[in-house]
Amino acid sequence: MSLLKPRGTYHHGNLEEALIGAATQMVRANGAEHLSLRAVAAEVGVSPSAAYHYYPDKDSLIAGVGKELFEHLADMQEAASSKFPGKNVKGARARFRALGMGYFEWAVSEPNLFRLMFGGYCSIDFADAQMKRQETRAWNLLCSCLDDLEKYGAIDPRIRPYGELLAWSTVHGASALIIEGHLPKDSFNAVLDGLELTMGIRQ
Repeated sequence: MSLLKPRGTYHHGNLEEALIGAATQMVRANGAEHLSLRAVAAEVGVSPSAAYHYYPDKDSLIAGVGKELFEHLADMQEAASSKFPGKNVKGARARFRALGMGYFEWAVSEPNLFRLMFGGYCSIDFADAQMKRQETRAWNLLCSCLDDLEKYGAIDPRIRPYGELLAWSTVHGASALIIEGHLPKDSFNAVLDGLELTMGIRQ
C-alpha cells in the first residue's frame, strides 16, 4: 500500500483507493481529529456525493484507512522478521526482537497514523471475517514467533500462554509513551531487554 497519494492521481475506477490515500496523507499531516470527508473529496478532485458512494461518513472513511494501516504494519513486521529465518533459538529470538522493533519504528515514524489506529478512532469488528483476518495478521506473526521460542526451548512453557499479551502490551505501551514524550527514544532497546528477561527468553 502506498501511504502517500499525490494530488491529481485520481482516474476513473480507483476512486476508493484515492480517497484512502488522500485521507491517510491528511491524517499524517494534521491528525485524525481534523479529517473531514468533504476535504478528502476536494483533495482528490471529486464531489462529496462521489465520495459518499464509498464512505457515507467520516467514521467509515477512518475505518477504511485503519484497515490499510493494519495491513501496512503487518507487512513491515513480516519483512523485519523474515531477515532472521534460522530454525533455532538464535533465529527465534532475533525474530521476536525484530517484531518489537518493527512495531516501534512504525509508531515513531508515523505518530499520527499510530494514534488513529490505537487511539479509539478505529473499532475492530471481529464479527466481520475479512476485518478479523486483516486486523490479526500482525497478532498471528507474534503468535508464530512465540511458538518458535517455545519449540526451540527458549522460553519456559509456563510463560507461553501469557506471551502475546505481555509482549504486545509492553511494546505498545513503550511506543506510545515515547511518542508522547514521556520516555526517551533510546530507551526502547532497554524495554526489549527487560521484556526478554521477564519472559525468561534464553539465548
